[in-house]
Amino acid sequence: MTFTEVNQHPVVREAEFKRLLGVPADFAFTPLLAENAAWARAWYAAHGRPWLWARPAGSCAVTGEVVTLDAQDLTSRELARRFRAADRAVVVAASAGAEAEAEAARCWENDEPDRYFFMETYASAVVEALIAEAGARLCSWADGLGAVLLPHYSPGYPGWSVGEQARVFSLLTATGEPPGPLEVMASGMLRPKKSQLAVFALAPAGSAGAAPADLVPCHACALRHCAFRRAASAVAP
Repeated sequence: MTFTEVNQHPVVREAEFKRLLGVPADFAFTPLLAENAAWARAWYAAHGRPWLWARPAGSCAVTGEVVTLDAQDLTSRELARRFRAADRAVVVAASAGAEAEAEAARCWENDEPDRYFFMETYASAVVEALIAEAGARLCSWADGLGAVLLPHYSPGYPGWSVGEQARVFSLLTATGEPPGPLEVMASGMLRPKKSQLAVFALAPAGSAGAAPADLVPCHACALRHCAFRRAASAVAP
């Protein structure tokens, strides 16, 4: 499945925004905090340009801790665990866009640390929402193929070096250019920094041992009313 979205703003749930701000979901904002939160949402709605890009890998294989997608070797024990029974993969890039990063920098330079923090945090929430949106779309697509989508994994997560960002990015750019600005720096960090690369594995539904219980994506998915939700397990033991 290949798709590209530009300037399609995802829904950022209040609970997720608060989680990234470091407060409980039921935390009541003071008037000043509420003003900053509302400002970040409004500014981004008017000026932010998020984008989402996904393409399938043509082939995937696992050898030990190495996952090979389209002849590109990715070394991660945790990523390999997701691909033990997988026969498909989709690579995704998501970005909140360069605009939010520039506005956060402006706030910092103008001695507005609160607005800087809220803009940075809201942009992070946008990226998480984009990845969740990609997962929901891919889950629906996988269901039509008789497959199960497993939770994504990204360079920089535990057990996967951020230095492999360039390898993942090359899987996307092998067939075209990103729909928005994105650069992988020598350190492996992304620019704009509020961006993320992710790899999703798809396993045949019902295949033996396709996914341990902790890899059932529905357990952590925020889309509680999703038509494709699997209550007990994603694949048969």
